[in-house]
Amino acid sequence: MIFGKSENKLEPKGNFHEKIANYFNELAGIQIPSDLLKELIDKITNTQYENYKRFWKQYPKSRKRYSKLKIEDLEHPFTHYELTDFLKNRDFENYKKYSMILLKMTENEFGDYETRKYQYETK
Repeated sequence: MIFGKSENKLEPKGNFHEKIANYFNELAGIQIPSDLLKELIDKITNTQYENYKRFWKQYPKSRKRYSKLKIEDLEHPFTHYELTDFLKNRDFENYKKYSMILLKMTENEFGDYETRKYQYETK
C-alpha cells in the first residue's frame, strides 16, 4: 500500500456469489424452488466473474470499475437472457412466472421482453 491506496484487484469469486445470492434471494423470497435458484445463482456468478476477469485484463484503465461486482450489472440484457434461458431449460412450465419475479416484470412487460429477445437473437 502506498499512501493509503491499494492496488485495484479483482475481488474474490465468493464475494460475487454472496452479492448475487443476496440480490436474487431477496427478489425470489419463497416463490422459486431453492435448488433451482441456487443453480441459477451459481450460473450467474460464474458468468459475471468470468466477464469481470476478462474485462479486468482487457481494459487496464478500467480496473477500478471491474474490481468489484456492481449489482446494476445484473440488470444487463445479456444477464436477463442468461437467466430466462436457464429457467426455460430447467423448468419450462414455470419459467415465465419465475422470470417475471426475478426480472421484476409484469406479464405485459415480460411479453415485450421476449419479443425483443427473439428479435435480437434472430437478427
